[in-house]
Amino acid sequence: MTDLPEFAEEYTVRERVRICVLGLVVGGVFVMSWKLWLLPRFGAFVASAPCRSVFGVSAVAVLWYGVFVGLPVLCAVPLACIEGRRGLKILRDGQSPPKGAKVLRPTRIKRGAAARRIGYLSLLSFVPLLAVAAWGFFQAESLSRLSQHKPPTCAANIAHANCGLEAALRSSRCESGRLAEASGDMETGFRI
Repeated sequence: MTDLPEFAEEYTVRERVRICVLGLVVGGVFVMSWKLWLLPRFGAFVASAPCRSVFGVSAVAVLWYGVFVGLPVLCAVPLACIEGRRGLKILRDGQSPPKGAKVLRPTRIKRGAAARRIGYLSLLSFVPLLAVAAWGFFQAESLSRLSQHKPPTCAANIAHANCGLEAALRSSRCESGRLAEASGDMETGFRI
């Protein structure tokens, strides 16, 4: 006598449509905010990074560490929360998908060693991103050291060298090799 395979409960058509619509709305809001707000600000930050500092740290270093360390960690945290929780449920229930979980397509329930393997893989799915962040730390450190050797070409430094019309408009005087920071543009970026 052979046992018939067990299948996990599937989402209804109505639930699938709701998931699709919710995904499209959240994705659309993310893409629109990225295109219209975040990308222009990030581009301006990158363009003026050699001339800025963030809380006393060089903005170039912040940029390198943000890309090589911050981005992988930022992706690892939600992955650890979502997949880690799922992995714990699989290990607790001894089956994959866990009890009470719905699926989008017909999925056979796995038990035993196969379920434990899936549970551990889900639980540890964020570890490769942490390894990339650890590797990225050393890359960001060496790149930020390299960028300190090159003198930045800042509009403030050029304007100070000439003490030209733009410098006169921004500040009425030049002090100690820099424009006076009366407008606070050195910390917040130039508004040209």
